[in-house]
Amino acid sequence: MMSATHSRSEPDTIAQLHTRIQELEAQLQEGALYTHVLLDIAKALNASLNKQVIASNIISAMVSLIAIDKASVLLYQENTQTFEVVGVFDSSTINPRLPVGFDFTTAHKILAQGTIFYEAPHAPSQDWGWVCSLPLENAQHKIGLMNVHAIRQSEISNAQLEFLETVAGHAASALENAALYDLVQRESITDGLTGVYNHRYFQKRLREYVSLGQRKKYQSSFGLLIIDVDYFKLFNDKYGHQFGDLVLKTVVQALSQNLREEDLLARYGGEEFVLLIPGASEKVVHLISEKIRNVVEQTRIANPETKEEVSITVSVGATVWHPADNPSSIITRADAALYQAKRMGRNQSILK
Repeated sequence: MMSATHSRSEPDTIAQLHTRIQELEAQLQEGALYTHVLLDIAKALNASLNKQVIASNIISAMVSLIAIDKASVLLYQENTQTFEVVGVFDSSTINPRLPVGFDFTTAHKILAQGTIFYEAPHAPSQDWGWVCSLPLENAQHKIGLMNVHAIRQSEISNAQLEFLETVAGHAASALENAALYDLVQRESITDGLTGVYNHRYFQKRLREYVSLGQRKKYQSSFGLLIIDVDYFKLFNDKYGHQFGDLVLKTVVQALSQNLREEDLLARYGGEEFVLLIPGASEKVVHLISEKIRNVVEQTRIANPETKEEVSITVSVGATVWHPADNPSSIITRADAALYQAKRMGRNQSILK
C-alpha cells in the first residue's frame, strides 16, 4: 500500500516538473528569438558601408531586446586618439546627441582595457552615465565602443549581456569594413602629399558647379582661383625636393586656415592649386584672392638644415563663372589671369 506521504508528494513533483518544462520552453523561445534577431542584425550590419547607417543598426539591435533610454556608438581614431560619435540614441528626442562637454575619459579606459564594462544602476537611470560598454576590436585594431548610458529596467541580465557581446562582434567587423571603404574612397580623391583634393576630384566638382549654374532654378555664380607657388623650382634646386614638399604642405596649411568651410581646395598639379568658391560675386572672389596672397606672403618656413627662414609668395589667377561658361572656358580664363600675374612680377592676384 502507498504511503500517505508519498501520495501527497507526487502531485507536488508533477507540478514542479510542469513548471520546469514551462521554464525550459520559455528559455527555448527566448533563445530562438535571440537567434532570429541576431541573424537579422548580421544581415543589416553587412548591408551597408556607411558608418552612420551601421551605427543606427547597432543601436536598433541593442534596443530590440533591452529597455534602453540612452546609447551611443563611438569610432576610435588611432591617429588622433580621439572618438568620433557615429550614432546616438535618446528615447526622449528625435534628434539626439551627446551632451556638450561629454567626458570621454571612461571610453578611453574601457577601450584600453579591452573588456566589457557593466555597472548596474541603483535605479533605472536617466542621465548620460555608463551602464554598459563593449569594446569593438579585432586582433589588429581598436575600432570603437558601443555604449548603454541609461536604461529603464533595473539591470541587464546575463543573457542580454551575451546578446550584446555577440552584436559587438558583428558590429566590429561591419565598422572596420566601413572604415576601410572610407579610406579607399578618401585616398581616391585626395592628393597624397598635401592631403587636399586631387585634380580628378576638382574636375568632377567643377562640372557639377557648371551644370548646377546652368539651371535657371539654381543659377548662382561661383569663383575659381588658380594659385601658383612663385619660383618653386628654385626651392627644389637650392634646398632639395624634400624642402620643396615642405613648401607645398605649408602653403596648403596656410590656405586651409583661411578658407570658408564650403570652399574647395585641390592640387591642380606640380606647384599649382585651385580653389572653388561657391556663391561668390566678383568682389568676394577678388577679396579672397588678395587675402590668400597676403597670408602666404607673411608665411615663413625654417630650413630644417640651416634654420634659415625662407619666405614664400604665390601668384593668383581669379575669375567667376559666366552663364556661357563650360568647365574648359572658366579654367582658360583663370589660367590667363594667372599668367598675367606672373608677367607683372609675381606675388600678384589678377581677376578676369
